[in-house]
Amino acid sequence: FYRRRPVIQTLSLVWFVLCASLVVKQNDLIAVFFAFVWSFLLAILISYKDAKSVIKNCLGIEGSELSATQQSKNTRTKAIVGIITSSFSLITLGTKYVEAFSRSEKDLLFKSDFHALCIMAGYLAFDLWCDRMCCRQIPPRLLTVTEDATTLSVLCAILAKWNEWDFSSSAHAIPAVAIFTAYKIIKFSLQILDENRRLVSNEIDSMAMTETKGSKEMEKESVWTIHGMDYDLSDFVERHPGGKESILLGRGRDCTALFESYHPFTNRHRDVLKKYKPVIDVSKREGKCNVEDDKFYEVLKERVIKTLKENNIDPITDRGATTGRSLYYMCIFVSMITSGSYHVKGNPLGSFLFAVFGWLLGAIGHDGGHFAVSRIPLLNDVGVWGISFLCNPIMWQHQHTYAHHSYTNDFDHDPDLHHFSIFLKVHRKFQNESIYKNQKSVFFVFFAYAFVVFGECIKIPMEMMKTGWLYGMVEFTDKKRKAIPMYLHYGAYMALIVLSPFFSGKSFLVSISCVLIHIVVAGWLFAIFSQINHLNEFSIDIVNGETKDKKMLENSWAAQQVTTSNNFATNSFFWHIFSNGLNMQIEHHLFPGLNHCHLHVIQPTVQATCEEFRIHYKSFESWPDIMSAALKWLEKLSEE
Repeated sequence: FYRRRPVIQTLSLVWFVLCASLVVKQNDLIAVFFAFVWSFLLAILISYKDAKSVIKNCLGIEGSELSATQQSKNTRTKAIVGIITSSFSLITLGTKYVEAFSRSEKDLLFKSDFHALCIMAGYLAFDLWCDRMCCRQIPPRLLTVTEDATTLSVLCAILAKWNEWDFSSSAHAIPAVAIFTAYKIIKFSLQILDENRRLVSNEIDSMAMTETKGSKEMEKESVWTIHGMDYDLSDFVERHPGGKESILLGRGRDCTALFESYHPFTNRHRDVLKKYKPVIDVSKREGKCNVEDDKFYEVLKERVIKTLKENNIDPITDRGATTGRSLYYMCIFVSMITSGSYHVKGNPLGSFLFAVFGWLLGAIGHDGGHFAVSRIPLLNDVGVWGISFLCNPIMWQHQHTYAHHSYTNDFDHDPDLHHFSIFLKVHRKFQNESIYKNQKSVFFVFFAYAFVVFGECIKIPMEMMKTGWLYGMVEFTDKKRKAIPMYLHYGAYMALIVLSPFFSGKSFLVSISCVLIHIVVAGWLFAIFSQINHLNEFSIDIVNGETKDKKMLENSWAAQQVTTSNNFATNSFFWHIFSNGLNMQIEHHLFPGLNHCHLHVIQPTVQATCEEFRIHYKSFESWPDIMSAALKWLEKLSEE
C-alpha cells in the first residue's frame, strides 16, 4: 500500500484542484482554503524542530518508513492543531455576523455558523491529508478516516448549498455546529492523551535498557526536596490543605523556598513533615535553596504576624482577598469582557482597552498563581487563568511561582533573566552581542518590551511544550497532567487575540492594527511594572550593595529576596492599583501567599526590620525613578 505513493500524490493533487475550483466558483468558501493552509502552517510551527520533515511528509516526498514514536508525535501534532482550530471555530460562533462578499453585485451577510463550518471543513481536509502523509496509520485508523471523510463530504455539500437551503434561518444551526465542534475538541483531547501514553510507553521501554537512569526518573516523580532531604509525600497530595496543585508544583525538585515562604505564619507544615522519613540526603545538590535557620526571616515573620493581628487581619484565615478586592476583580473582569467584544469586532480603541483591562485582570491571575486569592484551592486554580492575556497560566506557575520566587536574579536558575536575551543584556554573565549596544536607547528598550506578551503567550510556551524545559533550567514536571490545558490556552489566545479581528469584516489594515495594539500595549504594561522591580545595578550586583553583612546575603534566602527586589511609590493608591500591587515587590517576595491588598499593612514593619538588620531595602519615591534606574543599568551594560 505504501509503495503506491505516486498514486496517492496524484489523487491528492486532483482533490486539491477540485477544492480550488469549488472556491473559485463560490468564493465565499475561501475560508475553507484558509483554514486548510492555517492548519498546515500551524502543524509546522508546533513541530518547528522537525519542520523540514513535516513538510516533506505532508507533501508525500519523505521516505515511507516512520518509527512508532514519530507516528505518535505526528498524530499528536495533528490533534493539537485540531484543538486550536476547533477552539477558533467556537469563538467564531460567538461573533454575531461576518461580512463575506460573493461574485454577485449584492453583498451578503452570513451568520457565524457558516464560517465556523468552513473552518472545520478546512481542518478536516488537512486531517485526511495529514493522516495519510504524516501519520500513516491506515488501515488501523480506517474508521476515523472514514468518519472524517464522510463528515467533510457532508460539510462541503451543506456549505455549497447554504444559501439555497437557507440554513441561516434555522434555530438549530448554531447549537448543532457548537455540539459538533465540542465533540471534535473532546475527541482530539482524548487522542492527545492516548498518544502521550504511547510516547511515555516508548520512553519507558527505552529507559528500561538503562536501569539506573530509569530508577532515577521514577524516584524524581515521587519526591519533594526540602532542606536538603528528599521526601516521598505522594500520600499527602490529596490531603494538602492548600490544594494539590500547590504541593505538586514542588514535586521532583528543591521546593524549600515554596515550603517555607507559603507557610510563614504557622509551624504546622514542619510538624507534618516530621511524620515522613527522608528518602535521601541531597544537601550538597547544586541549586539548593537556603531557608533553614534564617534568623532574619524568623524575626520578620513574628513581627508581621503581630502587625497583621493589630490591624484585625488573621494571618491564616484572612490572608486572601478582602470583599473589596473581590469586587475589584469582578469589575475588571466585566470591563475586560466588554472591551474584548470590541477587539473581536475590529475596533482599535477596543483593542487598546482590552489590553489595559487584560493587564489589570492579571492581578487575580498573579494572586491566584500564588494561591492568595482565597483559602479555597479551587478559586486559586481558576483565578490563575486571569493571567491568560499576559502569559500562559500553566507556564507561569513553573516560571514565576516556583523558579523566579525561589531563585530571584540567580543567573543559572531564574528564567526571568533570560526572556529578553535576543534583544537585551540584563546581566553581566550574558556574552556581549552587537545588538546589546542599542539598549542605551530608550526607544530600543521599549521596542524590545513590545514583544514581552508575544513571547510569554506564544513563543516561550511552545518551546517549553516541545522540550519539556524552560531555558534548560526549569523542568515542566507536570507535563503529563497539564499538556492539554497548555495547548488549549495557546489555541484560544491565537484565536481570540490574533485571528478574530480578521473575521470582523474590517479592512486588513484595521484588523492587523487591532492585533498589534493589543500585543504591544499589553507587553509594555507587563514589562514596565514587572521587569523594573528586579533589573537595576544593586538588585543584580547585590554584593556591592549597601547590605553590610555579606554572610547574611549568602545564607539568608529572605535577605536575598529583599536585596534583589525593589519598591516604588508605596504610599500611592493609584500606582498600587495600576501596577497590580507590584509597587510593593519586596513584601510580596517575602510573603507571596499574602494577597496584595494586605501588603501596605506590613510594609512599614518589613522596612524597619530590614534597616535593623542592615539589609539594603530599596524603595523609590516614584515610578519614573525606578524606571530610570532600570534604564541606567541597561545603558551601563551596553557599554561594557
